[in-house]
Amino acid sequence: MRTVLVVEDEPLIRLMLIDALEGAGFSVIEAGTADEALDIISDQTIHLLFTDIQTPGKLSGLDLAHVVADRFPQAGILIASGRLTLTDIELPPSAEFFNKPYDLDKVINRLSEL
Repeated sequence: MRTVLVVEDEPLIRLMLIDALEGAGFSVIEAGTADEALDIISDQTIHLLFTDIQTPGKLSGLDLAHVVADRFPQAGILIASGRLTLTDIELPPSAEFFNKPYDLDKVINRLSEL
């Protein structure tokens, strides 16, 4: 079973994502901030990352995506934002961008393909 790390500071959105991903057969680890997620990836291997860009704390979701891309080069990375656009940021080469609000079915399908 592939493991998805979901990083989202809004609890209701995070729970919705977790429920949908677990229902699709993924193993899910959750974090409310990129800082918390960084601690998680120091102890565990992840296969997929789904993160919001803007999370509280020292690191952003974009910072985390770059760390994951370096540490786990084969990991699939999806980054979401409701405020920023793809032209506002520099994604890691392996990452993909989703605008909020996103279609959960599209997110699940893309994670399944990665």
